[in-house]
Amino acid sequence: MKEGIKRITTGFIFMLVIITVLVLNNKVVDSVFVTLLSLAGVYECNKCFKEKGYHPISLIGYISCLFILLIGNVSSLVMSKILMVAIPVAIIFMFAYIIIKKLEVNIVDLAITVFSIVYVPFLFSFIKLLFLQNHGRILVVIAFACAIATDTLAYEIGSRFGKHKLSPVVSPKKSIEGSVAGIVAAMIVTAIICFITNTYFSTEFNIILMSIMGAVLSIVGQIGDLAASSIKRYCGQKDFSKLLPGHGGILDRFDSLMFISPILYVFIYIISIM
Repeated sequence: MKEGIKRITTGFIFMLVIITVLVLNNKVVDSVFVTLLSLAGVYECNKCFKEKGYHPISLIGYISCLFILLIGNVSSLVMSKILMVAIPVAIIFMFAYIIIKKLEVNIVDLAITVFSIVYVPFLFSFIKLLFLQNHGRILVVIAFACAIATDTLAYEIGSRFGKHKLSPVVSPKKSIEGSVAGIVAAMIVTAIICFITNTYFSTEFNIILMSIMGAVLSIVGQIGDLAASSIKRYCGQKDFSKLLPGHGGILDRFDSLMFISPILYVFIYIISIM
């Protein structure tokens, strides 16, 4: 009972934080919010691998998160020039670190460091990119809604009617029935959001097309969930951290959204140039 209350309280507080960010509609707040998520995510990812006995270079991961602060605040040309300098410097630093540590930190640790950067701040940065799009806050709401609807319905239907395992090795509790229910839920939620915004906020979303996209986002989100589970299972961890009492860590809660956001961004970008 106490665990359930803890879970509900944490979820409510975190939802208020997200709603506040959406309502404030401020680029600096958006940047800080996504950057903080990324910093926590890098910490959790590296901590998970450290429990397995690896030694990722956390400093590089933390510094990479700070680049999110630049997105939307500097031109793409300036950003590309900064990255042209930062990437080779980071590579040289990591190999120098290996040499200084006399192979206590090795090439595998370096690979995990790079992986943590691609997996966490790079994927999280697409949330910031969605914020910057036309009707960006609505797009972020759609991304969150697809993730939440998928997780909720997949769990509820799967726990009651699930008979066929979706991926028994990676996540034994997930079922095909739950997965299908999550996809349908994401389609419905996306259609409802688009109908409301078309009616009251002068958007022009193609409801059928966006509903289909909702199904795609649900599938991608479930892949993200399984991807996070595969990392935890490999490292022998139940949760990435206990940062969110009753929920686990940031990566436990945002594993779906981290995969949904890039795909939604690419979809919107393709639509914009057609």
